[in-house]
Amino acid sequence: MQSVDRIEFLVHTYADRITRIGYTWFGNVHDAQDVCQTVLLRLMTHDCPDDSPEAERAWVLRVTINVCKDIKRSAWFRRTVGLDEGAALTVELPEPGDDTVLRAVQSLPLKYRKVIYLHYYEGYAVGEIAKLLGLPPNLVSTHLTRAKQKLRKQLGGEPNEQTISG
Repeated sequence: MQSVDRIEFLVHTYADRITRIGYTWFGNVHDAQDVCQTVLLRLMTHDCPDDSPEAERAWVLRVTINVCKDIKRSAWFRRTVGLDEGAALTVELPEPGDDTVLRAVQSLPLKYRKVIYLHYYEGYAVGEIAKLLGLPPNLVSTHLTRAKQKLRKQLGGEPNEQTISG
């Protein structure tokens, strides 16, 4: 078990990031909060194998992804039915304004949402994403390319237009 100061640090540093990843995987706040609670419990009971901040960040993302996979595979998740769209809460956006891009990203298949989130929101390179997700780097690049194409189509961008940098 970790010290109280360490637990507070983990919560303040990673809770929002963990919740966003959970939201990316499940598309609703309630499941994202469940992911966050589960991951934070695991972080509290296990030590990071490396002391560097980058290694800790990658470890937290790896634990979060594994929890998301575990929940997706669970019998409980397969038997549950989500809340109506109108009853579900929405995730707070970092800046108020048009959420067209967020809705477009959320409409992508999970395999594309994951790589878009890790690349553009978390700032990971293709090789790092490949390690985190356990995929070949070429497949990650393919997913990024296809996700950007789908987003361009949804958002009305031209194929040669730089709607999404990268």
